Amino acid sequence: MKSIKPILVFLMFLVLSSCENTQENSDKGKLLFYTNSSLGNCVFEIDILVNGEKVGTLNASSKYTDSDCNCDNPTGIGLLVKLEKGTYNYSANEIKCIATNKINSWSGQVNVDQNSCTVIFLDILKQ
Repeated sequence: MKSIKPILVFLMFLVLSSCENTQENSDKGKLLFYTNSSLGNCVFEIDILVNGEKVGTLNASSKYTDSDCNCDNPTGIGLLVKLEKGTYNYSANEIKCIATNKINSWSGQVNVDQNSCTVIFLDILKQ
């Protein structure tokens, strides 16, 4: 019984240290896309592309949980994407509320930093 305790302590140390190392050595960051498209009083769907590849569709049921981004988007409706550190081009295209929104597509360039969350607000009202 006495010989098992040191082994358990050693195994717990290995598990804890490996978790810390993965977080510190991660070159990934996060992008959070969210919108006020629900103000258009219609069912909305927005296709999100990063570097020309579709990464998902943002709609009213797009829920995410991430404590790093909650303060920037209190609704909790959004599309959270994890990417390697770097510079990316993004585009977003509304595919359902086209007639009612003032703005139906967005594009830009964004830097993804290590262990960070960048929020991209897709504003349907801004001219």
